[in-house]
Amino acid sequence: MSNLVHIAQQLANTVEKTAVVKDSAGHHLTEEVEKLKKSGILAAVVLQRLGGPETQPTDIAEIFRLLGTADGSFAQIPQSHFVFSRWLFSGEKPDEEDKWAQRLIGGALIANAQAELGEPTILHKDGEHFLLKGEKRFCTGSIHADYLAITARKPGDDNQTLGIFLPVDSPGIEIIDDWDGLGQKLSGSGTVRLNDVECTNSDIYTFDAALQLPTYGSFAQLLHLGIDVGILDAALNDAFSHLNSRTWPQPGHDNPSDTLTYHLAGELQAQRFAANASLEKAAAAVEAAWNDEASNEDAALAVAAAKTVVSSASVDIASRAYELLGTVVATGSDPFVRYWKNLRTHTLHERRRDKLAAVGRAVVTGQPPQLSTKF
Repeated sequence: MSNLVHIAQQLANTVEKTAVVKDSAGHHLTEEVEKLKKSGILAAVVLQRLGGPETQPTDIAEIFRLLGTADGSFAQIPQSHFVFSRWLFSGEKPDEEDKWAQRLIGGALIANAQAELGEPTILHKDGEHFLLKGEKRFCTGSIHADYLAITARKPGDDNQTLGIFLPVDSPGIEIIDDWDGLGQKLSGSGTVRLNDVECTNSDIYTFDAALQLPTYGSFAQLLHLGIDVGILDAALNDAFSHLNSRTWPQPGHDNPSDTLTYHLAGELQAQRFAANASLEKAAAAVEAAWNDEASNEDAALAVAAAKTVVSSASVDIASRAYELLGTVVATGSDPFVRYWKNLRTHTLHERRRDKLAAVGRAVVTGQPPQLSTKF
């Protein structure tokens, strides 16, 4: 097991103490993210030949699960960092690799600027340089980031084909803290405006190169999976802690209501077991493909199946935990509600029905999913 897993556990223990208060107050996780930057975790995918730990997917999935137990928003902030960091070491721009390795080892955080609700972001040629103009939404972690990974397209392209890596203080970049989600409130998933932002060829990477990386899409989805399992683990730990503070009868003297409570607690614990097992099995499949011991399609299907299990179980666990605890936590001021809000929000990242359809198509027809950022 990587030393970074132990560091993640220590960091999660620290962040857990402050995150619940900040979530209730709506205060950003500024100090917590600074601790993340200093922890070494953000260098996890840096290759060993460049001085990094080159951490394996099973350990990275566990890191995200641990961060998720501390706080769902906190765990989501570096998710895109881990995904886009891999672009930088794809071999597309070897002369830039050492520079980026040192930045990540030094604690630099990369946030995404991908989603668009309006006009597409186009990269225009302007003499010796290029210009970016557009608006991105749901840019998780952008308010904490040192660099942005901005997806764009060339004139005439139907889809995003490029990733441009730029410092957040580049002229023309405007980061707006306007995320107002039901849950994941502190993920910093606001808007990024690009007002004729200048970049050079050395800043520009291609989706084609990224998608050639082993398990590009399934690895990205695995990290989301780890976050969800971490949140549900924290929710149940909190729920059982509430229950343990009650006075219970001696064994053999249960009353009917106690027996029903035990039954529900056991049912939720069994769901937790299935969710954690799904994460472990999906992580193992990604790691096998990552190391060329299995196909990318096998990894994609494993993660897709696991996500359908976890997305359903996690929201159900966070909801039914209220049945376990009763009205004592059903108040507007009780922080327990953040588990359900965070899970309900974060599990909407990818449509469960799309994952089920892909898995079903594969088992019935033998046709694997098309590899992409989603699979």
